[in-house]
Parts: sequence; C-alpha cells; structure tokens
Amino acid sequence: MAYDWSGVRTRRIRRLKFAVASCLGLMALAAPVLAFT
Repeated sequence: MAYDWSGVRTRRIRRLKFAVASCLGLMALAAPVLAFT
C-alpha cells in the first residue's frame, strides 16, 4: 500500500506557513504593546 507522502508534506508545509503567519501577526500586535509599556 503506497503512502501519500506528497500530501502529508504539503499539509505539513501549509501548517508551518500558518504557524509562521500567526507568529508574525502576534509579534506585530505585541510589538507596540511591549514598546509602550
């Protein structure tokens, strides 16, 4: 039985991109708060 490695890889890359985007968004939101405290 062949395993769909390409599908798993694309799904993992998509999750990684989403995690990086959310981290960047959180840093962009938290930077002014940290700068002004």
